[in-house]
Amino acid sequence: MSILLHNVQLNGTAVDITIDGSVINSIHPAGTATCGFEAVDCTGLAAYPGLHNMHSHAPMTLFRGLGDDQPLDVWLNDYIWPAERRLTDELVYQGTLQACREMLASGTTFFNDMYFRLSSMAKAVEESGIKARLGYNVFNDAKELDDPEVVDLLTHPSQRVSYSIAPHSVYAVSEDGLRRSAAACHALHLPMHIHMSETQKEVDNCLAQYGCRPWELLDRLGILDLLGDTIIAAHCLHLSDREIRLIGEHHITCVHCPNSNLKLGSGYRFPMLELLEAGARVALGTDGSASSNNLDMVEVMKVSTLLQKGWRGDPTVVPAAQILATATASQTLLAGQPADLFLSEALNVSDLVYTSHGENVRMTLVDGKIVYQK
Repeated sequence: MSILLHNVQLNGTAVDITIDGSVINSIHPAGTATCGFEAVDCTGLAAYPGLHNMHSHAPMTLFRGLGDDQPLDVWLNDYIWPAERRLTDELVYQGTLQACREMLASGTTFFNDMYFRLSSMAKAVEESGIKARLGYNVFNDAKELDDPEVVDLLTHPSQRVSYSIAPHSVYAVSEDGLRRSAAACHALHLPMHIHMSETQKEVDNCLAQYGCRPWELLDRLGILDLLGDTIIAAHCLHLSDREIRLIGEHHITCVHCPNSNLKLGSGYRFPMLELLEAGARVALGTDGSASSNNLDMVEVMKVSTLLQKGWRGDPTVVPAAQILATATASQTLLAGQPADLFLSEALNVSDLVYTSHGENVRMTLVDGKIVYQK
């Protein structure tokens, strides 16, 4: 399909963006693009690269509001995990489909998830038109990773769906389970997606059980050297200087989920600048709807930068352009690049980050197809 986004603002300039198939074909001054494209009038709108929600639990749209105002361990043990044991394939499909629709409606074109019943999730992703990496969530000894059917699922991606292995955390997966997860990731050439250092209690319990902090445990098990920069770690709030060095040396991606962290009282001093300086990568996520209550990555950008300014006492750190780059995996809208983008009523980056919300998104395109239009 060929599309002309006519008279759209891009980096402060009115342009015509032509899209041919799944990629951006050309960018010209407004009114000068060649004919032969289906024209969409974008006057009063600006184009931005699609947002990447790098930590979510999509089916948790079903649990929105469940166990509100509870600490993390109570929330998980008394509310979330009992509810998850009652899930069916159909419920996971419906919850994921709702999540995909919400994300597309707020400019997200890709999400990185961890959950169960991935075939049902993949069905919803394909139907919605979004892109996703679905993490196969494991607990305890992770013995299900030896199942040939699981291996077959994880090694058959599609154009829009890829997979990872997602041991839940160092407190929910045994040492054998962590080793088995890492070995499977290495053998199958898949990323590892894991919750790390979300609460001080998690760190304290790890010290009591293993005599070391969570990242030191992964290092002791050989996982950091084995997987390196293919590790995607959610939260990473309570880190020692040594852990930050370990994360940076292995160029691991740490995903900040400020709304969820604040609501669950997990913490707010995400060491973004220290991680970047050490050599780590930083991304943003919403977490699941049960802890963030929405999947609005535009809101996440604002909360993330305001927190950095607030706890550091410095209004100049993490400016709007930097947080947008963080939320989009540093994508750019250029000829030849994938046509994954959204159009917003916010005409500049400052307004997008500080003034708007996901509801200001008017259109979202994935692989050159209009998958959401307000």
